[in-house]
Amino acid sequence: MIVIQYHIMELTKVERENKVYVNDKAVVLDKNTITASELLELAGFSSLAYNIYMVLDRKRNKNKLLGENKKIKIETGMRFDAALKQG
Repeated sequence: MIVIQYHIMELTKVERENKVYVNDKAVVLDKNTITASELLELAGFSSLAYNIYMVLDRKRNKNKLLGENKKIKIETGMRFDAALKQG
């Protein structure tokens, strides 16, 4: 006699994860809001040396500079660009 057991995967954690992109590098977040400086650090950039921009329209090169303490409401697929601070 062979017994086959099926396990139902718990999807709650997966449903809460949001994947965003910083300089085309995927960053998976387990929360819905994050500060600009936290996002930079998670993507491997120093918030002291880099600015982060939310990409509004890649084709038209439209980006919005986000302040370090700016809370970002995360949605899967959002794109951001990190760039060295000038000066």
